[in-house]
Amino acid sequence: MAEDKKESLWYRLWDHRSLKEKRRLRSLVPWILYGIAVFYGIIYLSILNTVNREKTGTTVKSWFGGDRQDVIKAREREEREIKESFKSLRKRTSGGH
Repeated sequence: MAEDKKESLWYRLWDHRSLKEKRRLRSLVPWILYGIAVFYGIIYLSILNTVNREKTGTTVKSWFGGDRQDVIKAREREEREIKESFKSLRKRTSGGH
């Protein structure tokens, strides 16, 4: 029975360690989780930034369903400004317009 325990993966990875070393390794867990969360957040935000670059966001709806006319005009103006601001960033190609 004792030999089976020593051959198990759990014993080789964890059980053979001293209590002091187990405490030290357990204290790293929150830091590792925090690092993963920060890394995931950075990647997630960068993807959201590229996906939603040309979207102007949601607008406030009127009580009767549709957007008000001034909201529609403001959204169209904002979309036009965003598209114009990215024109200079696009790579020019030969044979195109």
